[in-house]
Amino acid sequence: MRLHTRLAATTLILGACAAKPTIRAESSTETSSSTRSSEGGDSVSITGLRGTLSQEEIQRALEPRLPKFMRCASPRLSELEVLSGAMRFAFHIAVNGSVGAVALAQSTLGDRASERCMLEVAGATKFAAPHGGEADFTWPLELPLADDVRAPVELTSDFAQAVSHAPNRDGVSQSEAVQGACGGGAYVVTAYVDPSGKVLASGVASPDPATSVDLDCVSQAVDAWAFPSPGSYVGKVSFTIP
Repeated sequence: MRLHTRLAATTLILGACAAKPTIRAESSTETSSSTRSSEGGDSVSITGLRGTLSQEEIQRALEPRLPKFMRCASPRLSELEVLSGAMRFAFHIAVNGSVGAVALAQSTLGDRASERCMLEVAGATKFAAPHGGEADFTWPLELPLADDVRAPVELTSDFAQAVSHAPNRDGVSQSEAVQGACGGGAYVVTAYVDPSGKVLASGVASPDPATSVDLDCVSQAVDAWAFPSPGSYVGKVSFTIP
């Protein structure tokens, strides 16, 4: 399979997926949103306890940046053709339209380098000034598997339990060691495992506040783990730490 063909097809699907983002307005303690139709039209904005951005305003800012998101995965696609997955970015937009913070709320991509790059692209996005104050929303993006590539073997989280719970040389479980070294908190890891049990790539999302350094630390630790063989083909597994 030629990389150019894969990228062209993938970019089209990324654009189709991104055209319908899920938008959510939040307070610091709970989600609070209501739908409002503009007078004489069918555009929709999501109004919450903070400011608002319309779906059109969000798409206008993010859709032109889809090629940059795609380029983040390009180097890895040539090395790991099964690379694919869904992501959900959580944005906090300042009153001037700049990105105050962005994090990966969810990700099954399984490649930390690509995820880090995409977060940088997302963080450099300039939005319209929100209406009524700072705004929060989530935005989905998917990197699909090419039609001519065999999907990785989908492994259950049980596949990773024995490894993450196994004691290291200090007598603590590997997952506890990761938390101790990488800032604590909860992490959701997705990893690709080759037939020998070696980790080919891993990515990390966190429901808790986590720095880029924390997430890099988790991914690097998991990359060094030795897993059971998933069989005769590359496996893919998602699991939580702790």
